[in-house]
Amino acid sequence: MRPSETINFDGRTEFHAAVLRTIEDSRHALALLDGNLEDWPIETAAGAQALRSALLRGVSLRILLGRTDWVERHAHRLLRLRREFSARIQIRALPANLRLAESLLVGDRQHALRRAHAETLSGTCVLATPSQAEAPLERFDAAWQESTPCLPATTLGL
Repeated sequence: MRPSETINFDGRTEFHAAVLRTIEDSRHALALLDGNLEDWPIETAAGAQALRSALLRGVSLRILLGRTDWVERHAHRLLRLRREFSARIQIRALPANLRLAESLLVGDRQHALRRAHAETLSGTCVLATPSQAEAPLERFDAAWQESTPCLPATTLGL
């Protein structure tokens, strides 16, 4: 296991690097909470490859969204991965009565990336520090219980 590390980011490039590092360091589970994923590097070639590699090594991914419109229209790489790894990727929508104040990514109950506010690209990523990942994951899990599945992995038609 790597030693604990704190990465502060302030801008798109640093934010994307911290997200990719969190994905790469995770071996079992990722929990991602955001308004719509528009600012996340999931749709970049590097982001899609990092996520594919994580899924191939057995990582499960739970995504909780405030709105699904951006993902439906623009997240072609994520949706392709969702079809390919449907057993490992779950996507849910937050109910309208829950306010989304932050964006976060928690990996393996020990890595936690938090944006200060959903509207900014600044924040902190703490790696290999379970005590820092506990509270964000509890908030995520509570919101997950209130959320509903959305964006099915496959489309069935007659």
